[in-house]
Amino acid sequence: MVYHISDKHHRGVMESGTGKGKFAMGWMILAAVAMWGLQLLLGLWQFRRFNAHVRELRARGRVAIGKAKGGFRSGAVALISIDGENRIIGAETMSGRTVFAGFRPIAGLEGKLLPSLSEEDCRGLGRQVKAAVLNARQDYENYQELQRERSQQCAR
Repeated sequence: MVYHISDKHHRGVMESGTGKGKFAMGWMILAAVAMWGLQLLLGLWQFRRFNAHVRELRARGRVAIGKAKGGFRSGAVALISIDGENRIIGAETMSGRTVFAGFRPIAGLEGKLLPSLSEEDCRGLGRQVKAAVLNARQDYENYQELQRERSQQCAR
């Protein structure tokens, strides 16, 4: 509906619209639903790629996973594969702003002990990747502590 206030002769006259606004609103809603669906499908695709990659790394040994949320900058996920002595045998990161981000190897961490990994060991890595690697170390330490507590409870 169109409301005219500029003409003296048509004070407050309401005119019936042609319906084009309702038609456009329907297309906007349809487009929003389609974009939401596409986002859902791409997120599922990324999740499946991530899980497949974790399975590949688990074939080599245990895997510690760390994350760093990005907010306005890109976030990062670190996957660190370790052997039975907690030595890093492989490390990879997925960082980026889109669902198309892929995994890339993290150089320089192989052979180091995960529990004793320090910020100095992560020198040269990007801020988010470094935070994800250190988060993986912290999560692994928390997991080990929980396992120790459970084994002590079972021994009682």
